[in-house]
Amino acid sequence: MISGIEKKMKKTIIIICLISLTIIVLFFLPKGTSFFSSRNNDQSAGVDKYINLNRLTDKVLAINFGDDAMTAVVTQKGIVVIDAGISNSLTAFYRKAIEKEFGRNDFAYLINTHSHSDHIGGNQVFSDAVIIGHENCVKEISESWADLENKKSRLLKIANEYKNKLKTLKSSSNDWEENYCQLIRYKHAFEDLLNDRVITYPEITFDDRLNISMGDVSLNLIYFGKAHSKSDIIIHIPEERILMIGDLFFPGGIPAIGEVNKQDAERWLYVVQWIKDRWDKIDKVIGGHGQIMNRNDLQSFNEYVEKKYEELE
Repeated sequence: MISGIEKKMKKTIIIICLISLTIIVLFFLPKGTSFFSSRNNDQSAGVDKYINLNRLTDKVLAINFGDDAMTAVVTQKGIVVIDAGISNSLTAFYRKAIEKEFGRNDFAYLINTHSHSDHIGGNQVFSDAVIIGHENCVKEISESWADLENKKSRLLKIANEYKNKLKTLKSSSNDWEENYCQLIRYKHAFEDLLNDRVITYPEITFDDRLNISMGDVSLNLIYFGKAHSKSDIIIHIPEERILMIGDLFFPGGIPAIGEVNKQDAERWLYVVQWIKDRWDKIDKVIGGHGQIMNRNDLQSFNEYVEKKYEELE
């Protein structure tokens, strides 16, 4: 027969073992991981509610979540997607939304407008499609992801900044919703790196131009030159009268580009002329973070480029 003392000792030993096991598990979790949180809980927290779908034309769908922006084009030969967001786990939601909207899942191409992580973070979600980007995109992605620990630290820092800012805002206000979406973006991007991120590169690259025929729709890609990155491209979809410009400029033609030299400006001027040759087939200009612009914004940017070139003459 087991005495009361022995029972207490057994119970104490079990409790000590459970505590020790918990400490061991927590110790070996990757730094920054929340033991009781999961990305899967975000759907019930309302991620789907904040994914915005906007039909720009019958064939073109814009997808936005915070600063994440993707565009999907449905064609006779499959769906073409432009850019892939910051997080593969979030981009999986976007993909499902595209499939539901178009009623099909035959993704043919994913095009990266440039190499920055908020445009290529979800590339792996479209592993069944052919990924396209400028030849410099591959090198820039490789360099950007060389120091993963630094990447994790920056993502976690930004996520915590948004988390703290939310505490100061009125719940469900526009500011609160915007900051909530940003928090979720960076939270997912951080946790992707701890779990299942696969750095996925363009499979097809080009140096100057690339034209893609999809039957009823064509996509004309041209390298803009070193500007916002070293891999910026623009995409013209003439049948839909749309020009995709990545992160080159914002409404009003405000540029988002760095220092310029004469060689860069010469390339920019060349592309501006390429745009002018297609002027009557451009109505909408789509920015890399979902900005819907028009030819007035494009004209202002073109004038900026021409002025920069003149200054360097």
